[in-house]
Amino acid sequence: MNSVVDDISAVKKRITIEASAIEIEGEIQKSLNEVKDRTRVPGFRQGKAPMSLIEKRFRKDVENNVLEKLIPQYYKDAVKAANLTPLLPPVIEAQDYKTKGALKLVCTVEVRPKVDDLVYEGLPVNEINVEVTDDEVQTQLNRLSMSKAVYVPAAERPVEMDDLVVLDYTAAGDEEPKTDQFIKVGSETFPDTFYTPIIGKSRGDTAEAEVVFPPEHLNSLYSGKTVNFQITIKDIKALQLPAIDDEFAKDVGFDNIDDLRSHISKTLVDMKRDKALKAEKGELIKKLADKYTFDLPETAMKQEIDSIVSHAKELDAYKDTPEEEIKAKFHDDAVRNVKIMVLLDIIGEKEAVKVTEEDMRERLVSMAYASSMAPEALLQYYNAQEGALESLRYSLFREKVVDSIYSKATVAKKED
Repeated sequence: MNSVVDDISAVKKRITIEASAIEIEGEIQKSLNEVKDRTRVPGFRQGKAPMSLIEKRFRKDVENNVLEKLIPQYYKDAVKAANLTPLLPPVIEAQDYKTKGALKLVCTVEVRPKVDDLVYEGLPVNEINVEVTDDEVQTQLNRLSMSKAVYVPAAERPVEMDDLVVLDYTAAGDEEPKTDQFIKVGSETFPDTFYTPIIGKSRGDTAEAEVVFPPEHLNSLYSGKTVNFQITIKDIKALQLPAIDDEFAKDVGFDNIDDLRSHISKTLVDMKRDKALKAEKGELIKKLADKYTFDLPETAMKQEIDSIVSHAKELDAYKDTPEEEIKAKFHDDAVRNVKIMVLLDIIGEKEAVKVTEEDMRERLVSMAYASSMAPEALLQYYNAQEGALESLRYSLFREKVVDSIYSKATVAKKED
């Protein structure tokens, strides 16, 4: 087999592969002999049928099978010999083969661009300072306290926001009144105009409300309508928050309130540091991409632009924006994303970055925990989605490459 690579551009090549009739026919005859040895033809013992009969019956299928095996191997050998890294499967332009003849194959393929003088060690990055304020700790304590809150009887006072009330109400047009309805005042169960007339009312009082329901309201019975309600307040319960003290801390598993505050503060610091680290790595990789200029594969660029447009169209801000306008707006982002893909692949190879099965298992377990799923169920889901596991593996590969680049960066700590 001989191959010739012609440059269409720096990132697109035309590969011509030629194999002689002797080479191709030798493989075909080898396969025909294997078919002969295992085939039982009526009137002949197994393996004793004449080759002429075997060829007549099976040659076409054997030719196809041999070519299906040889062509990918020839392509692989041609790519390896030319030291190319394809980004996508090849596009066949021409394939010429006639029985007992030579094979000629012409294909085009987009390849990973070469990046000259690539340096990624010692890149500068500014460390992001992380601090947690007393107010932030108190906010988390208040949320924790809210999670332990209970509703207690409050029938001796008027209705307030966030109370839990028991109501009977009749909506104009409804056939039956609703009775003993537990509703949190201010919740999204109803628009605000439902609650306004009952705030300040006492148990046993009645109220009227004219409520305009927006078309997108969750209650499909009333959405898009203006409804008049007759309301009777039957009971009132107030949200009672536990005192944030040592007893509260013990209730959630800590020795005292100071230990709880310390734990919350450390957790917040860890969360902020993780977020800051991601931002530092993102800025580092952005600087790396902006540092180099090289040709980008057309198909990779098109796929990235199409992906950006697809995601943008899911957002309210862009759902009515013409595609061409979105493409123009995010073109530079697409260029940077493709450059990052190329650079991380090159650096990953240089650093011999590997994603192990243990890496995959740990990530799946982590994702399953975050999704409240069994790891086995999540793995089954990924196996059912074509390419999902390889996509996850590539995502882990990129993360590990970025970690490697960051470990070699020069991190500048900010002065306090």
